[in-house]
Amino acid sequence: MEKPTFKQLCQMKYKDQAIWFMNGFWHDLGPDGARQVHSYIEHFIELDKLSSDAKGKDGCELDQFWSAKFLEDKDTAMTATQRKEALRTIDQDNNGKMAAIEYLIWKYKKTVDQVMAASQGDNREALAAAQAKLDAVQQAIADLQPKLKAAQEAYAIVKAAEDEVAAAVAELKAQEDAYANKCKELEAKSKTGGVAGARAANELAQLKGEDPLPLRKAKITQEAALRKAEKARKAAEEPKLRLEEAYTELEAKMEAARQELEEVKRMGGPTYGAFWWMERELFEADKSLPRAKQKYDHSKPFHYDPTQ
Repeated sequence: MEKPTFKQLCQMKYKDQAIWFMNGFWHDLGPDGARQVHSYIEHFIELDKLSSDAKGKDGCELDQFWSAKFLEDKDTAMTATQRKEALRTIDQDNNGKMAAIEYLIWKYKKTVDQVMAASQGDNREALAAAQAKLDAVQQAIADLQPKLKAAQEAYAIVKAAEDEVAAAVAELKAQEDAYANKCKELEAKSKTGGVAGARAANELAQLKGEDPLPLRKAKITQEAALRKAEKARKAAEEPKLRLEEAYTELEAKMEAARQELEEVKRMGGPTYGAFWWMERELFEADKSLPRAKQKYDHSKPFHYDPTQ
């Protein structure tokens, strides 16, 4: 494959510019430097999304305003005058914008010639195949999102219905206790004899003949709540199944991508930047799986050294 010109390199997507730089200067960067470069690219993408011609991750450079904002955020020790001067130095192709690779050249004190001469290995086709698998993983994550939302909404409905059941059960118990206490009180009074005893006995007979309105209402409310909760649980079965299928598909695609990446690693070559970036993408994708299915330890920051 023909090597790109510097102008073409500046027009690559942010991620691809970063990988080119990391491949060429891995031994200067190492895992810690790779994490820093990755954070720079994330900020490039974040600011690109705010620009008038937003491209996000598919972008390649920031205009003058957002370039100044980038330096203000990432190189906080600089004055406004120093930022203005730095932007003139950074803009190697003099187009009034700051590509990711231009910033990295300035930040790490490299030259355009050094960057263009940086080795990119001879395994581009294999890397492209691995990246295609990772792209399929990203698509699977995107496809999963509406299914996850549907399952979450269905679960929220089930939870609300079950809360109603709990409240209805509590109210029914309260009414049953009140009914039992009233019966007990009247039974005691009915045994005292006289007019008061007769009145209590009559009231007790009426009470036992038909549940009082509050108790009847509590029973009806509980039955309705139970029916509603059962209906909600049945309605949630389909979204839950679709989500589980999406998780299974994502797992399969992640495993395919992992195997493809491991195969490329076994081929060797100096493309450590690409290896690190792809491993990082798998790490991030792994977060989309339920915790029980995750392959990485997400309680710790991502760390990977492709040279070991």
